[in-house]
Amino acid sequence: MEIPGIKGKSIQNLPKVSGKQAPKKSADSGSSSTKGTQGSENIALSAKAKGVQLAHEVVKNTPDIRVDKVERIKQQIADGSFHVDSRDLAEKILKDVITESKFLG
Repeated sequence: MEIPGIKGKSIQNLPKVSGKQAPKKSADSGSSSTKGTQGSENIALSAKAKGVQLAHEVVKNTPDIRVDKVERIKQQIADGSFHVDSRDLAEKILKDVITESKFLG
């Protein structure tokens, strides 16, 4: 897969992105015939990118199911005290639709 702005490089050939910079190679390493053709690629992440990366890690490590909430609702259903306010539900659905339309627009 080609990346716009990076000619002749595919995703598989790019260095792994991390918050740390890759060590630089010294200019005198390698043979004289390859001197200047070997290079080190460094990728520095901005503070915002590091924040996004941290957020992805938090989301990845957070369980998909909130067990405490599920158990509370199960108990309410079992004892007949669970109630959904149709006005609140409709309002939340409309807010989601509006938010999605702004995001997609």
